[in-house]
Amino acid sequence: MLAVGAALLLAGCTSVVDGTASPASVAAPTPGDDPLVDAPAVGTCHDIENSYSPLEIPPVVGCDEEHTGETALVQDTGLPLEAEYPTEDGIDDGYLGDVWDEVCSYDTVQDYLQGRIGDQAYASYTKVLPTEEQWALGARWVACDVTYGYLEPEPAPGRMAGALRSGETAPYRACLTGDAQDNDVVACSEPHWAEQISGSPDVPEGTPFPADQAARAPIAAQCLPNAVDYLDGPLPADVAVDITTEDADDWEGYPFATCVLVPAAGGTTDTSFRD
Repeated sequence: MLAVGAALLLAGCTSVVDGTASPASVAAPTPGDDPLVDAPAVGTCHDIENSYSPLEIPPVVGCDEEHTGETALVQDTGLPLEAEYPTEDGIDDGYLGDVWDEVCSYDTVQDYLQGRIGDQAYASYTKVLPTEEQWALGARWVACDVTYGYLEPEPAPGRMAGALRSGETAPYRACLTGDAQDNDVVACSEPHWAEQISGSPDVPEGTPFPADQAARAPIAAQCLPNAVDYLDGPLPADVAVDITTEDADDWEGYPFATCVLVPAAGGTTDTSFRD
């Protein structure tokens, strides 16, 4: 992946963070000359509407304009010149080879946003392919775009590159509305009752269902080491650990919980405990 990044820079790609990153210009190559012909530079911004439609090639937009995705990685698939342009069935059958499965992961999101252990980003990823015209010229790359949002791409509040190291990270962190048993993921800049951190307490089978915060507290105590790591120190007096669970019926067969941080006094907040 580092080699690919170097190749892109040598090809004349524009800035990867500031301004609008756009694909390098390529002077009418002979088909098959360059597997990265017209590949987007890292940091290129796209207007992606659907994370699961790789053949719907998203338009490149200015990064100071509304955008939903940013190119985090570009990798050559190694496919030969005679390979036909992918189809939906071909993609599902692994037509693009191992690189299709390997180019994107949640680690890509964390690296691009410069997240640390415990950070839960309000972002996902999708794959971007060359256009049919680029493919005809020999383009055989697959790009991984980091997309803003949880279930589907949403307009990003700003540049996502390094966003989890910025002064205000709440828009890029994942938090929860609802309650401990029934919740939805939102950006931490939206009103929420809990902030997601890593960690799942060990809950023995047969543990009674924790119906309220007092009952959840002994289980949530296992989250303290994760919370200390997440906050780089002891919990402030206004922050407490808690857990989320499934409903009582599911809990009986599989008692699973995840760690979260909450305001110690209860209620909601619209910022991150990390800011």
